[in-house]
Amino acid sequence: MYAQKFVDTLDLAVGETYRGDCPSCRGKNTFTATNDNGNVLYNCYKNSCDISGSSRRNVDASTIKSILAGVHAPESYSEQDLCPLTLPPYVVPYETVDTPIDPTFLDRYMIDEPDNIYYDVRQDRVVFPVFKNTYSTVIYDAVGRALTNRRPKWLRYGTSPLPYIHGWTYKYAVVVEDAISAYVVGDHFGDVCHGVALLGTQLTQYHKWYIKNTFDNVIVALDPDARDKTIKIAKELNGKALNIKDDLKYKGTEDFFKLAEMLYA
Repeated sequence: MYAQKFVDTLDLAVGETYRGDCPSCRGKNTFTATNDNGNVLYNCYKNSCDISGSSRRNVDASTIKSILAGVHAPESYSEQDLCPLTLPPYVVPYETVDTPIDPTFLDRYMIDEPDNIYYDVRQDRVVFPVFKNTYSTVIYDAVGRALTNRRPKWLRYGTSPLPYIHGWTYKYAVVVEDAISAYVVGDHFGDVCHGVALLGTQLTQYHKWYIKNTFDNVIVALDPDARDKTIKIAKELNGKALNIKDDLKYKGTEDFFKLAEMLYA
């Protein structure tokens, strides 16, 4: 009940997403709420927290008219929507770290020469910085994956609406859930695509605008337990859905073969 009251105070517009500290467990940047046409969905991504649900909100007449007209997102977003992030001093480039790092991490995902990967010395996390595009050097956000049993497993360092991307050409966006999968896809198929991580399974209005205005084609390949969401998001992005047996970060031969067939068709 308290979570619903907190969500009500956010006063989210249709299509707007909030990300911040959880009002229940106080997890930092683990709580999200999205207004999906008047149905506000909220959830905490911290494993030890079970807060999730939905809350109905009244939608004003002008918004209803826009929805009926098929206008779900603005045509463009201002640069003011993006705020550069200054990483904490204990988050440093991965290759510069002298302290011991779990040597199995890069081996597990067959990452030979890490590019634009950082390391959180204090929390023992591999950190993926979020840029607006491949050519940008401005960091707008970052997401860190714990190398130990630390909670939360994934930590957001900022509140940017941008997805995490990795790759070299904008012919295809391969939409996945987490930054590791996006990095592996971009590293392996970077000549034809970017891996694009939603950092969850929630497709926001900003994601839709960004992906549609950045990439020529879209393939959605969320984790196997989110197949219905994969199909739904593929339809929303006018893209194709890829049914996979395992997370793409594990480079399963069959999954990679199917993805390659779609990318190089």
